[in-house]
Amino acid sequence: MRTSVEGAQRITYCLKRKPIITSLMNADELSSVLATESNIVFILKTDIFIIESIVEQIREAGKLSFVHFDLIEGIGKDKTGVAYLAEKVGIDGIVTTKNTAIIEAKKLGLLTVQRLFVFDSVSLDNGIKMIKASNPDAIEVLPGMVCQRIMDRIRAEVDVPVIAGGLMIDLEDFDTALKSGVIGISTSSKELWRWQDEHMG
Repeated sequence: MRTSVEGAQRITYCLKRKPIITSLMNADELSSVLATESNIVFILKTDIFIIESIVEQIREAGKLSFVHFDLIEGIGKDKTGVAYLAEKVGIDGIVTTKNTAIIEAKKLGLLTVQRLFVFDSVSLDNGIKMIKASNPDAIEVLPGMVCQRIMDRIRAEVDVPVIAGGLMIDLEDFDTALKSGVIGISTSSKELWRWQDEHMG
């Protein structure tokens, strides 16, 4: 099994100069995603029929592909589903809320991002327990604007890079998130994609 340190370093390296992850909401936006300078693509919605083609095009564009495991249609949410994505489709990593999927993905050498929805202190406590159990390469906190409130707590509990996701709409959201100590943000905002292409070299 690949160690989390290696995975965390790889994700952090990819986001060092290009901290905006392009989130692909539907296949119609693929050409726009491929044209960006981003190093990482989160594939949020897709299905078993088109996933291989999408991942292949992302790879050819020199980007890493992460599939949102919980949302992909037509693939079982179990070990076999993870193995199919790793071995047949050839994804680089997964994004998921599920501990079991993170653990299985790590066995298969995939990069892993655990999604953490933070609504209140209870959800934060439960999320931290899950992260300690699964040991992902990175955490994606949603909604991203809560990062500024909870980063000290996360850092005190776990040594895992944090990505801000959800409602990351404009430059102010991006700046606030980065100032809180996250390594990057994930967004479907074309405005932020363009800004990164123009300003982050």
